[in-house]
Parts: sequence; C-alpha cells; structure tokens
Amino acid sequence: MKITDDLDFLAARLHGRREKMAEGARLDALCRLASVSDLARTLYPGTPPSTADELQRRLVADLAGELSGLGRYLTGLQADLIEWLLKRFEAENIKTLIRSLGETGSPDALRKRLIPVAGAPAADLAGTLEELVLALPKGFFRESLKEAAAAYPVKSRPFFYEAALDRDYLEELLKRAGNLAGPDREAVWTMVRQEADIFNLELIARGKFIYDLKPEILSALHVEGAEISLRRFAAMLEAPDLAAALNLLPAKLTMMKNSQPASGPAAAEAMGWRRFSRLADRAFRNSNMGFGVVAGYAALRRLETANLITLSEGLRLGLAGADIRSRLIGEGGIAHA
Repeated sequence: MKITDDLDFLAARLHGRREKMAEGARLDALCRLASVSDLARTLYPGTPPSTADELQRRLVADLAGELSGLGRYLTGLQADLIEWLLKRFEAENIKTLIRSLGETGSPDALRKRLIPVAGAPAADLAGTLEELVLALPKGFFRESLKEAAAAYPVKSRPFFYEAALDRDYLEELLKRAGNLAGPDREAVWTMVRQEADIFNLELIARGKFIYDLKPEILSALHVEGAEISLRRFAAMLEAPDLAAALNLLPAKLTMMKNSQPASGPAAAEAMGWRRFSRLADRAFRNSNMGFGVVAGYAALRRLETANLITLSEGLRLGLAGADIRSRLIGEGGIAHA
C-alpha cells in the first residue's frame, strides 16, 4: 500500500472515531453521572477500572497507545511530529519523578504513578536531582534536566525544573511542526504555536502574578517561536496586573468568540485552550483526508482525555455536574445553554 493510501485510510478511520469522542452533548451527559464508578462503567463497560486513579491511568495509557498507533501509518516529517507528541508522556513521567525526590515510599507505589509508555524511566526513588539526572536514559530530556539542574539552585521548587522540561519539549515540537510541508502545514503549525503561547501565558499569569517570580527568571523559560515573542513577553511581565498584561496580547490571541475578559490565571488559560481547541477542530475538518486530520485528532483526543480526568476528579470530590462542566478545558469545556 502506498504511503498516501495509508494516510487516506487513517484519516477516514479518524473521522469515524471523532464521532464517538466525549464532546458536546455526550460530555454533558457524562457530567450528570453520579459517581466515578458510573463513569468507569460508561467508558469501559467490559472491564471498568475500580478507582478514580485506575481510571485516570487507563485514560492516559489509552491516549498514548492510540498516538503510537497513528505513527505506524506515517513516515518522514509527519511521523517525526507524532513521535514527538508521544515524548510528552516521557516528560510527564520525569516530572512525577522530580516531585518524588526525597520520598520514602516504595518503588512499586511510584511505578503506579508513571504512564506506561515506551522509554519510561525506571521507577527508582532518587534522593537528589543530580541522582535523578544520572538515572535517566541518555537523550533529550536527560540533557534538558541536566541543564536545568545547573541553572537553578539546589532545593529550588519543582516548578523550575518542570517548566524547563516543558520549554524544551515545546521548542522541539515547534521545530518539527515548522519542518512540515504541504497544504496542512500552516494549520498544524498554528495549532502548535497556540500550545506554546498557552505555556508562555501560564508563566506570566502564574509565575508573575501568583508566585511573584522575577522577570529575568521567567524570561529564561519563555518558549521561542511562539506568537508571544520574547519582547512582548517582557512587556507583559512589566504590566501592573494580569488584566493589563492580557491587553498586550497579539490580537489573534484575544479574538475568542463568546468569551468574557479573563479575570484570573485559570480564566486566562481557559481562553487559550478554547482557541487551541478551535484550531485543532479546524485542522481536523478543513484537511479533508490529509495530515491535518491526524494532527487535529491527536490534539482533540488529548483535550478529551484531560477533560475526562477532570470529570473523574470532580465526581470523586462530589462536585455538582454544572460545577464540573465549568472546569473543563477547550471548546468541549464550554457549558452549553
């Protein structure tokens, strides 16, 4: 089978899968469920997970497995991009290990908190960041964490090391999206840039206006290549409050249909994820049968997984359905009238 035929076949399959995703009315219905058990039985009627933690691990593992399966239909630069999307799970595992530094629990308990993907680091309890760096397999993230460990003082908050991993991951993702060619390149590139801008916006909204970190520290974590340039980022860091900082955003990042002005970090980030969701949907729908379908679907599935995890947490905490619905992200997280 020719590569183009493989892509056409994959795109056709993804259109069918999209119809079954937890979006819109289907997501509304899930928010009205009474318990985590009800959600688990609805999502996995054959073998439902027994706890919220098990359900969340299964949701993430399913997403990772599905993304891995997409790569088998692709080659070249398209395969490179999907391959890098899978690296996000490796980065998340390393973040979990960073947060476990100094813990005295068992390796088995830690292992259960890691995402079961290829390249997952060994679930060994490390006492220091330096020990963790040495324990990681050689490669991109080991070097990223090694550089972060050298840049930030001993006993710095995990925030700095996790943000450095995210910055390096996103800059490589931007690079791979920028290397794409063909009619879907612009749609995919714009979507990836939006994710980088969400990260930059989070640095400002939380790093500046919650943690009160110095501008030079946050500027070092800025993702280059995003719509929010380093120069604009620096200007936003000098703003007296979040509202003033948001007024400095590029116009295309503030044009949100039916959205209200962001009143806090969570609202500002939700605004960013709504735009990301719309860009992913546009890439999916406008591509016809090209790579935009694949990249858009991968992004939408990630949002779906994040929303289902938030939903399971809300049910575990006994929150009302409307309250849970308001916490969901992306276009799927906007409450329906």
